[in-house]
Amino acid sequence: MISVNSPSPIPFLIDFGLAQQYHDPSTYLHTPYDPHNLTVSTLAFSSINGQQKGTQSCHDDLESFIYTLIYSALGKLPWTGCRNSKAVLQKKLGTPLKQLCQGLPTPFCNFVLYV
Repeated sequence: MISVNSPSPIPFLIDFGLAQQYHDPSTYLHTPYDPHNLTVSTLAFSSINGQQKGTQSCHDDLESFIYTLIYSALGKLPWTGCRNSKAVLQKKLGTPLKQLCQGLPTPFCNFVLYV
């Protein structure tokens, strides 16, 4: 979403359509990992773990967020144009950090390393 009611446009990234709890609210323990979890997401922005059908957590949200930021800044991701989920996953796994963040300020690479 972009606010147009200000002197300069302000972007907002909002998507709660697939929101789910990743921890038990009473114990704060993370949801147990399930390697057969069904994930519904936009392929280009999904985390590697999510694309491999693993239980997602906050880490996956951050990974998807960095893909969104890189796409917003560059207009493409290295796997743009891949035709199926297997090809996208292979490209994600095989893309070096320098190539993923090519043309972006150093903090982008630092954020990817943090995630």
